[in-house]
Amino acid sequence: MAATKRNVIFVLAAVITGLISIVFGLGVIRASAFFATLTTGREWLPFLLCPAGLALIVFLTRSVFPGAQGSGIPQAMAGLQMQDPADVDSVLSLRIAAGKFLLTLLGFAVGASIGKEGPTVQIGCATMNICGRLGLERSHALQRLLILAGGAAGITCAFNAPIAGIIFAIEEMARSFDDRQVRSIILAAFASGITLFLVLGYQPYFGFSRATLALGSIWLLVPVCAVVGGLAGGLFAQILIMPARFMPASVNRLARSRPVVFAALCGLILAAIGFASHGQVYDASYGEARNALIRGVLPPLEFAPLKFLATLVSYLSGIPGGIFAPSLAVGVGVGTAFAHLIPNLPVAAFAMIGMAGYFAGVVQSPLTATAIVIEMTSNPAMTVPVGVAAILGTMASRVVCKEPVYHAMAQQFLRVVEHKPVAAPNTAGLPPE
Repeated sequence: MAATKRNVIFVLAAVITGLISIVFGLGVIRASAFFATLTTGREWLPFLLCPAGLALIVFLTRSVFPGAQGSGIPQAMAGLQMQDPADVDSVLSLRIAAGKFLLTLLGFAVGASIGKEGPTVQIGCATMNICGRLGLERSHALQRLLILAGGAAGITCAFNAPIAGIIFAIEEMARSFDDRQVRSIILAAFASGITLFLVLGYQPYFGFSRATLALGSIWLLVPVCAVVGGLAGGLFAQILIMPARFMPASVNRLARSRPVVFAALCGLILAAIGFASHGQVYDASYGEARNALIRGVLPPLEFAPLKFLATLVSYLSGIPGGIFAPSLAVGVGVGTAFAHLIPNLPVAAFAMIGMAGYFAGVVQSPLTATAIVIEMTSNPAMTVPVGVAAILGTMASRVVCKEPVYHAMAQQFLRVVEHKPVAAPNTAGLPPE
């Protein structure tokens, strides 16, 4: 009976997560469209909207929703290690979930280069944590199970990718294999996935890709693309972990002492990058990535570095928002850069390879990277080159960044929670999340 009750609660929480994520996803689409409509033909407007918007979000985060800044995945992973249920409740609460929901939408509405997946994971974990109080006897083991299931449901809902959600929870969050955990993770992922299917139908995140990579000399470019992507992804992760090492001392002082002003400065830089890219780097750059993956449309050669910088600036400003989706877009830019340099290179195929290499470089989780890229494009024909790119990207990343980004951030977050000193706090007084 206890196991049945637990499973019912897991399914209920996963369904709720699915419904919330549907509303959240529709909100993200509307918010992105609002920014695009408002700024079309008004290239000067982001120079007002981005600084004011990011400053407002940081002010609200610090004053109304403290703890809602950043991705949300490090908070969830930190929760796995917390022994005191009160500490878990403090990072996976209804208040923080609501703040994550509202402030992430506001971030999309002002053009921030962010994703919805990290917030969706934290919302999913918070939902699981809240539902887990319904008549279940709390324990550390149950607490971990709830958070892992919430993480699987969150990734499933963000990308309509239940297999990727399961692998992410096992490979990235749990970093271990336990039969009982896996059953609960699968149950949560598929319950949330079925909810999405019943409401929205089956639609891969990027659509249906028909890309292939014929055997031949072109395969020699796969490891080159993967290593370049992995090194770039590792650099991005290392900057997020230790931003103070990469910023002048005066900027670090400003970030600590005047976080709202620092966020406005980040918004101004974001607007300048957006102007240089003709608006392509705002929000998650979903359209640019999809056009390359599905239609074989080449983004500009400078798209990858500009998107890299826009995502970095948005994240370091201290606002809520994920790095999954923007990282996938940067990876598309890395892969398609080879098509600019080499004639007749299959654009869509190398967009997938670059996406896998760079994303694996950021998170250092090759199975998750492979599953996400394949499931988001519904293209199993590219499994081998994508898998090779993910493995090589992870290996290259570890040359630049020794520790996986989410694990490093989770440890920083735990040290802050325990009131221990931590290097390079961000604008919210916490380590980058």
